[in-house]
Amino acid sequence: MAEHGKSRETSVSAEKVWAIWSDPSGWGEWNPNVTTMDMPSPIKLGAEGVMNTPAGQHHQMKVVGLQPGRSFTLETSVIPLSRFRFTCRVEPGGGKTTVSQSVKVVGPMGWLFDPMMGDQIAKDFDQVLDGLVKRAETA
Repeated sequence: MAEHGKSRETSVSAEKVWAIWSDPSGWGEWNPNVTTMDMPSPIKLGAEGVMNTPAGQHHQMKVVGLQPGRSFTLETSVIPLSRFRFTCRVEPGGGKTTVSQSVKVVGPMGWLFDPMMGDQIAKDFDQVLDGLVKRAETA
């Protein structure tokens, strides 16, 4: 299955961006899709928490992948027989930092839902990454 995602570049250091992104307690300050994220900070492999959204939804999230300073992957189950995997990356290079977020729909029905929903979900990543970059640039 393909990853569906977006990316942005910033002049802010990868370390500074990582410090903001790996602190779930602050996500509600810059991520328009999150009011609060009830998960211990900083991000740790195996950590679990609840992401609360402006629409009043509550999603159980689990950190299923982590490369400290570089990336983390969150997983949640929204649709039966599938899981959404969100991977968030911070990549330094050439005096710039690239931040990216992608999603993959996996599980027994992932083959069906991923092509139908992946690009649609990824449309929201523009606002998320813009919020992250703005927060990092003004911090």
